[in-house]
Amino acid sequence: MTSWMMMSFQDSCSFTMMELSLFHDYMLSILMGIVVMITYILFYIIFNKNFYKNLSESTKIEIIWSVVPVFILIMLVMPSMKVLYLMEDIKTPSLNFKIVAHQWYWSYIVPFFKSYFYKINSKEYFFHEFDSIMENEKMPRLLNCDKSLIIPYKTNSRFLLFSTDVIHSFSMPSMGLKVDALPGRINQLFVNPSRMGMFFGQCSEICGANHSFMPISMKVVDMKTYDNITKNFLLENISENFTNIKKIML
Repeated sequence: MTSWMMMSFQDSCSFTMMELSLFHDYMLSILMGIVVMITYILFYIIFNKNFYKNLSESTKIEIIWSVVPVFILIMLVMPSMKVLYLMEDIKTPSLNFKIVAHQWYWSYIVPFFKSYFYKINSKEYFFHEFDSIMENEKMPRLLNCDKSLIIPYKTNSRFLLFSTDVIHSFSMPSMGLKVDALPGRINQLFVNPSRMGMFFGQCSEICGANHSFMPISMKVVDMKTYDNITKNFLLENISENFTNIKKIML
């Protein structure tokens, strides 16, 4: 997560964010070279006032200031296209999580494998819905939630997002995720976490008076732990809250 005096991005926890960070560093190195070159030219002209004093035209200079910018743009466009392709690449998901935005909290619909109860291979799941609301008294401030979304480590997961009221934006900087949640429309994004831990984000679209109090809390665990958590949850809650568990054929 972000800390005081942090001068760069958060530590990457997905391949997409790692590529974004590398592209950012690569782009900054090119920009620093441009700044140094322009600064050198300006000082050279300032301290050599008679240089090119009688010059009215120069084909060589015109070629240079046409070719060099094109070459720089090509150096930026090629890696940028690669990152854009990776961000929009559609992968076959192992799990589908539904994320619903409200003013001013998030609801998650989490899949549980049917094989937890029946020893069969099936694409049939149980889904459980819960709300994630900010907790004022716990740290980190304005980021901690009463319930966190738990996803498995190194597993392709798909998030399906929509809103029940106004436009929201689901943002998780350490994973390189940011997508709008719109009323009447479903957007999707894919995530494959590369390390385990607790990660935080926030709504990144001004959505009303309490926009600043709409955090996202996500926990990444290994698949064995994910299975144990979901099994224990179902065993504890299936008898009391069976109405909240929906059987859906995918």
